[in-house]
Amino acid sequence: MELQNIRSLAVFKMRNIGDVLMITPALRALRETFPGARITVVVNSGTEAMLAHNPHVDEVLVYRRHEGKSRSGIYRRLRYELGFLRELRRRRFDLTIGFTDGDRAAWSAYFCGARYRLGAPHYSIGKYDPRRLIYNLPAPSSPPPMHEVEKHFYLLEKAGLKLRTPEPGPLCLVVPDDLRAWAQKEFAPLRPAPIIHIHPVARWLWKCWRSEAMAEVIDWLQTERGARVVVTTGPVPRERSRAQEIVRLCRTQPLFYDGNLSLTQIAALSAESDGYFGVDTAPMHMAAAVGVPVIALFGPTDQKGWAPWTSRRCVLSHPCACNQTRHRACDWSQVRACLAAITPAEAKTALNELFFASKTGARVSP
Repeated sequence: MELQNIRSLAVFKMRNIGDVLMITPALRALRETFPGARITVVVNSGTEAMLAHNPHVDEVLVYRRHEGKSRSGIYRRLRYELGFLRELRRRRFDLTIGFTDGDRAAWSAYFCGARYRLGAPHYSIGKYDPRRLIYNLPAPSSPPPMHEVEKHFYLLEKAGLKLRTPEPGPLCLVVPDDLRAWAQKEFAPLRPAPIIHIHPVARWLWKCWRSEAMAEVIDWLQTERGARVVVTTGPVPRERSRAQEIVRLCRTQPLFYDGNLSLTQIAALSAESDGYFGVDTAPMHMAAAVGVPVIALFGPTDQKGWAPWTSRRCVLSHPCACNQTRHRACDWSQVRACLAAITPAEAKTALNELFFASKTGARVSP
């Protein structure tokens, strides 16, 4: 590939919030490899905040997944899809990189007319993968176990792209100064106590720990460790309901933001806190990206692929059929067995070691 001829490139990551954060080390490496190129990142609506103010990105192009998605809006949807493809084609990309496994990124790359189209076809119809017609720089699927961050570098390497920095660095999430000042003002009445940010609920409730256990740990932090706890949750009603239940079970009163914060505000709270404790969800990755220590509760999700990408972490997890195989072995309506097996005592030990041990003696679990 003639690197000097790449003047404009597009990166497709049309997934969820945490997925978008996972590509930020690769974006840094692409900026170093193509310092003069214009880098556009294509993401789903609702995830674009993860790339706001990112110094390695020139433009974020948002794909609105639900635009006109109804029987009466079929023509509106068609107009939107054609308009989106025109926007891609208008930018005259020299190189597209598909970090998304689905079809949309592949076909978008094809119709935008880029000379080089890099991606990893990962499914087959019989023995034939139709996306091999699209990607002229194909790469094999990454071998397990490999973290999502590492998968992006693996794809770039196997497709023949020689990065100037071949090893992934930290995640990148920029919190503007005005939001940091807002978070500092919110925390002012709680200082000088240590502040622990807890996001106890995921969008998928089967990722959640037992409400009673979470409430016990919150009370322990505030009574036994002299910390102040800040609880956040997403705006979806079922998430708010679960978080409200946890706060009601608490004997102490944490500072509770009941689904009324933006993603960047949650990131600012994490950045100004002394650490994050919570379930496997987007704010967990955001906390890792802003550089605070992270203790994460993992259940069905494979921690080898999705653990917080930071050296200052501790992952609490127990083996279970649902996280050892791809089969959904646990009852989806209940707390998963792998999560239920995590005890408050284990959580307290991890919190003591990572957040409250001496700064030189704290242990960080891989």
